[in-house]
Parts: sequence; structure tokens; C-alpha cells
Amino acid sequence: MGLSAAKDLLVNFITSRQLLPGSWANAITNALTSIQTATASITQTQAGATAITAASAAVTTANANDAVRLVKGYSGAEQFIANLSANALGVFPAVGDTIFPSAANSVLAQSASKNAIYKVLKVTAAGACTWYKVEGT
Repeated sequence: MGLSAAKDLLVNFITSRQLLPGSWANAITNALTSIQTATASITQTQAGATAITAASAAVTTANANDAVRLVKGYSGAEQFIANLSANALGVFPAVGDTIFPSAANSVLAQSASKNAIYKVLKVTAAGACTWYKVEGT
């Protein structure tokens, strides 16, 4: 095979073969770097809580303990939540998950005007996740 044939093969490989489709790369980037502005739900239940679907969320509340809900946890999952209000924020896990040290599906209070990072550090064989809260300033 001549040099020009090898060059043609290389060009075809680079332009036609990808490890990931671009849509996957965009979805991964969004999951790691997206920001959501949200108002916590006045329905202070796990089912009625405002779903946080981004990697980071800036949340406001109208009342103490208005609620948000984290995504379904998976190994390595991490969500940052900034409570921008002067009221405490109720943070629920997804159904079946836990925010340590609470029981499964229970709310955990995030202090007024505080930031917190929630990280999944434990996953059971059945896929249930335990989130841990690391509070910031």
C-alpha cells in the first residue's frame, strides 16, 4: 500500500469513526456542568418537590422547608445546590435513595443562605444510593 492510500485510510478513519457520538459528549458535558435556576416547591413532599436536573442549582424558596429533589443517584453522582433564600430548604433524594443520616426517601434540611454539595458515596447491589452532604459557606 502506497503512502497516498494510507493517508486516505487515515482521513476516512478520523472523519467517519468516533468513539462517542457528539450528542453523547454534549449530554455528558451538560450533566457535569449545567446550571439550573429553580424555585423550590411549596408542596413539601418528595413527589411534589421541584426536580433538580442539572449539575448545579441556584434555588429560591418562598417558605421555610419548600422542597427540591435530587436526581436518581449513581456511583460518582454529584449535585451542587445553592440555597439563595433566607429560609431553610428541604432536599429530598430520588425515590429509593437516602441522604445520610436520614432514612430512605426522607427530607434533609439545608440551612438558609447556604451552599451544599451532595455526593453519592455508596450504592447497594440493588442500586439504592446514599448521598452525603458537604456543606459550604
